[in-house]
Formats: sequence, C-alpha cells, structure tokens
Amino acid sequence: MPAAPSPEARLLTTLLEQAGHAALERFGRVKARLKSDGSEVTEADLAASAILVEGLARAFPGCAVISEEGEAVSGSGGTWYVDPIDGTAAFLEGLPTWGPTVTFIEDQELRMGALHLPRVNEHWFAEKGGGAWRDGARLEPLDPGELTRRHSICVPSRFHNLDALPWLGKVRCLGSSAIHLAQVAAGGSVATVIPFWEIWDVGAGVLLIEEAGGSIQDFSGQPLDPVQSPGTPLVAGTTSTLAHLRPLFASLSER
Repeated sequence: MPAAPSPEARLLTTLLEQAGHAALERFGRVKARLKSDGSEVTEADLAASAILVEGLARAFPGCAVISEEGEAVSGSGGTWYVDPIDGTAAFLEGLPTWGPTVTFIEDQELRMGALHLPRVNEHWFAEKGGGAWRDGARLEPLDPGELTRRHSICVPSRFHNLDALPWLGKVRCLGSSAIHLAQVAAGGSVATVIPFWEIWDVGAGVLLIEEAGGSIQDFSGQPLDPVQSPGTPLVAGTTSTLAHLRPLFASLSER
C-alpha cells in the first residue's frame, strides 16, 4: 500500500477548500476587470488570494508567499506561489474547470504543489519524491500504450486559429493550464501544450506529471525545468508520447 499524503497535503487541502469556497460564494455574481497584462481578474480571485496568502504565511512561517494578484509576504525559507483561480475565464463562463493552485519552490527546485477544483470537489497534490495524488489516491505510473485516434491532447483556447496540425486524435480545451497538466498526470489525456505560462499556473501540474513518471519538454524535445527556464513554451506527457508528437510541436515552434 502506498503511504498516505503528508500532513502538508491535508493542510493545503483545507486552505484550498477555504479559497475555493470563497470563490464559489461569488460564482456567477461577479464581473471581471482587465489587469495591465490584459488578463481578467474578479473579486473572487482577490478573495481567494487573500485567504491563501494569509493561510500559507501562517502555516509556513519564514517562507515567502507571492500571489498572481500582487499580494506578497517576504521570507527566506523557500517561496509559495499562488494562483487563486487558475481558469478565471472558465469561472466567468460558468464552467467547472477552474480552481486555486499553489506551488512551493525551495533552492530553485519544485518541492510541492496542490490544486483544488471547487465545483467538483476534487483535490490534487504532489510532492517531490512523495508521489502524485488525486483525492487521496496515488496516481498510477503513466503508460498510454499505443496512440490511437481515441487519445486526446489538451490545448490552448485559441488553438483553432492555427492551420491543420499533424495530430489525428482528439483535442480538449478545459480553460486551465493547471487542470490540463493534472489531466495528463492522471492519464486522461496523453499530452498538453502550454505556450504561455507563469510558475503559479504550471508548478503544481508539472510536479504531478513528473511524480507520475511523465516528462516536461520544450518544443524541440529538450527537457525543460520551469524554474530554470521561466516562460519557455512547454509540452508535457510521457517521453515516448512526446517523441511521437514531435512533428506537432515542431510545427508549433515555426508559427
């Protein structure tokens, strides 16, 4: 039997549930405004952010905390990165594919990450060397087998603007980079493409995939460390799947 998730997993579950509840209280009742980078933010994002920043600072004294929404707590014992709602557009559109996610980085290395989907009450947790977990069950090692037309990849929302691509399977867009990565880690999709990201978007999902035996690469097929190469377009899946899909990623890099 695999060991149960750590006490930190249970603590993060509680904090993320509290943040998710704050967002759910405002679900369907708030409007967005545009931030300076052109992305959307709502009162739900800000309420969830306040809960997570305060909660993480209290639970992990000495650690820094940085939120996508600008809140920050200084510290020297590693850094927590907070995305209070990954998938704000999906939140505004009434979809269930959004939620708070947090990532812990220490000594320039991903150490821990968690994701909560409030509308479906789903929890994800990963710890370096401690496995990837979904609702308290450890994820099985990734093994998609032979790729067929029934397999899917997760793609960005504007993927349809591109010309035809060398992929005969299905495509999914769930509205959240964190959820796309989690979907791949659980074997629901075989790969995901994420051209634009910040560490609070992808940190937890990257660790989920790595702990499930998957790989993170750049479009050329080289291993990618998101901490060392911030913002570099990435793809994620098993090494064999990404090798099979290399023509797809090569075509993307030319666009």
